[in-house]
Amino acid sequence: MLKILGKIISRIKKISNESKFYRYRSLRIGAGTQFALDNLDGIAPQLIKIGRDCVLAPKCVVLTHDACLLPTTGKYIFDGVEIGDRVFVGYGAVIMPGVKIGDDVIVGSNAVVTKDIPNGAVVVGAPARIVGTTAELAVARAGKLQEPVFDWRKEITPECIVRQQDALLKQFQLNR
Repeated sequence: MLKILGKIISRIKKISNESKFYRYRSLRIGAGTQFALDNLDGIAPQLIKIGRDCVLAPKCVVLTHDACLLPTTGKYIFDGVEIGDRVFVGYGAVIMPGVKIGDDVIVGSNAVVTKDIPNGAVVVGAPARIVGTTAELAVARAGKLQEPVFDWRKEITPECIVRQQDALLKQFQLNR
């Protein structure tokens, strides 16, 4: 009995994983981009286009649907999202449907992007507003920039994390 139940559960998991895969198979994601499926709207992910060398931090989400009118109209709003090349989307940020984000953009943590963002902008807040450019931010933080201990475009292993933590600890001790 347990063996049969185990086979049934295994089959359900397989079907669930396959349907998840098929839902996301038409994504357009550029080379070197780091993200998790949790970052992407699961209802209509095929409406998302993300460029090369982007980073979508944990807990951020790219939405292709807006359900705010669902309780009163019974309907959703659907629209695509385009994210350019070399974009960083910070922890907890929300990208709303219909938004186009240019190249070399930084979206701050917990920002809510409701409008298009031009190339090279740094945006923060809810709703997101431009507070500067990536070039200005790079100059302002030039003294703090350092080479990564690991290649963030590749899978991060526990060994990489330990190396990074050791390097940061040494750097911190040197600056005291």
